[in-house]
Amino acid sequence: MVAAMLAAGLGAPGHPVDARAVMDEVDKRRRTASEYSEGVITVEEKGKTRQKAWRSWRLGWGPEAKGLIQFQEPPEVKGVGLLTLSHANRPAEQWFYAPAIDRDRRVAKQEKSTRFLGTHFTYEDMEERDVDAYTYASLGEDALSGARCFKIEARPALTKESQYSRLVFFVLEDRYVTIRVEADVEGQPRRVFEGSDVRDVSGVPIVHAWSLTDTKRPGVTRLVVLNVHVNPILSGSMFTVGEMRTIHPKAN
Repeated sequence: MVAAMLAAGLGAPGHPVDARAVMDEVDKRRRTASEYSEGVITVEEKGKTRQKAWRSWRLGWGPEAKGLIQFQEPPEVKGVGLLTLSHANRPAEQWFYAPAIDRDRRVAKQEKSTRFLGTHFTYEDMEERDVDAYTYASLGEDALSGARCFKIEARPALTKESQYSRLVFFVLEDRYVTIRVEADVEGQPRRVFEGSDVRDVSGVPIVHAWSLTDTKRPGVTRLVVLNVHVNPILSGSMFTVGEMRTIHPKAN
């Protein structure tokens, strides 16, 4: 493994870093066939704090992933769901379900850059990222809290529809885990995703806490990930608009 990484230019002393090779390694180490997790999302804004508990299921990876998020608490959001179906070489499809009015709707293209359920995340942020949908360049190295990081610039390919004109990934050199993302919109800094609490789950390095700030909105959104299950047996039939209305049980 070490020899292969050095041959690819992944952190070889005195050699330029191959940015695409770094991101391929990040993708490889984080890849799972399926996943289940729970968590709490907290929005702190204008002196108020709001919390929501969620469950999440994913089948597949990257451009072929199917994802479902369902909110459990508080009661007013119980059953609210977001279904995301990713595709290679074309935009992901998303549907939002609101049980209070028993209505589902497809998320329109122009909505992808809008806030998701009152958080600082947008609908696009909830999509799976396809490593092939970007071009990469090395911006050298940096340090976060004393940890050395590769600094990798990513720009959307011509076929990629995105609100972001540029992303900068900070990747831990010792674990190949993305721990910070700086996102520009129309060439200007807009959002910063800050990760912490990296833990291995069944050999897969997973960031268990994220915070998100937005230059155009006050406050912060914090996301804590709990009870992660790697490669659980999931049925593809649950990732449909009809099944999005069903409250699915937690994994044991």
